Amino acid sequence: IDKNEWKYWGRTMKPILNIDEMIEHMKEKGIKFNIISENEAKKFLSESNYYMKLASYRKNYPKYQTGKKEGKYINLEFAYLQELSTIDMHLRYLIIKMCLDIEHFLKVKLITAVTNNPKEDGYELVKKFIALPNNDRIVRKIKWHKSSEYCKDLINKYYPNFPIWVFVELISFGDLAYLVDFYSVLYNEPIISNKFMNTVRDIRNASAHSNCLINKLFEELPATQQPDAEITEYVKRVKNISSSTRAKNLKYRVVYDFVTLLFVYNEIVPEGVAKRQRHKEIQELVNVRMEKHREYFTSNNKITGTYNFVKKVVDNLQT
Repeated sequence: IDKNEWKYWGRTMKPILNIDEMIEHMKEKGIKFNIISENEAKKFLSESNYYMKLASYRKNYPKYQTGKKEGKYINLEFAYLQELSTIDMHLRYLIIKMCLDIEHFLKVKLITAVTNNPKEDGYELVKKFIALPNNDRIVRKIKWHKSSEYCKDLINKYYPNFPIWVFVELISFGDLAYLVDFYSVLYNEPIISNKFMNTVRDIRNASAHSNCLINKLFEELPATQQPDAEITEYVKRVKNISSSTRAKNLKYRVVYDFVTLLFVYNEIVPEGVAKRQRHKEIQELVNVRMEKHREYFTSNNKITGTYNFVKKVVDNLQT
């Protein structure tokens, strides 16, 4: 077996690189260490992040297409990748907070609607929902959590006949959105448009699992998916964003998903302390933390252009 590679189910596999080999590999790819030294980079890769995750942010940078440097990255410092990974971490934590707010107030809106509905007793909706095709899986998932210290008492007390105020505490965010939509259709009483909930769920789950968000900042929505008209109108209300800039940036998946999250947050979370605090955190992230090393990105017009677009949308939030 070649010590540098082997076959696994017909695929050529390469062994994991040690830290020194990672640094050399990055240098071969044109990544520079003028701002962050090689030793500092090794420490960061050993203690704060790992190579595959950090290296994924290089996709935001172009490569030389011809000449002696063909295939190498243009003007890419290790420090730029480190900064993008740090910004991404702060963004994920903020998104999780926003989604927790959305989940909480979605529960509040649903329970309020059921409480005020003379046709509901708090149990009937859950029975009808569980009776839907394949929804017995939800009850099975709840049963699996009977050993959890945080919800076993609720499950033991009510299983399998849950009132709505207990049921919402035991189901996933995706099932909660599904339940809200079911109630809206069943009683013709809209609570929130369900068409954006898959987007919120996806960015929530990605953040919760610590998946990179801005490693492929310019990955576009599939050709079959166009920005929703409500989201486009939402951005239209922001001053100093041209139609061409709006169209260009909303076709980038992560930008579209984040703007959609902002829209849904504004629709679901009422005015009050929670919303003011979260808006403050969003603006601090964009206007303070993301500006910390602005000089790293001045030569990348695509990154700075997308940042300026998001900044204008965020600056338009009410505080």
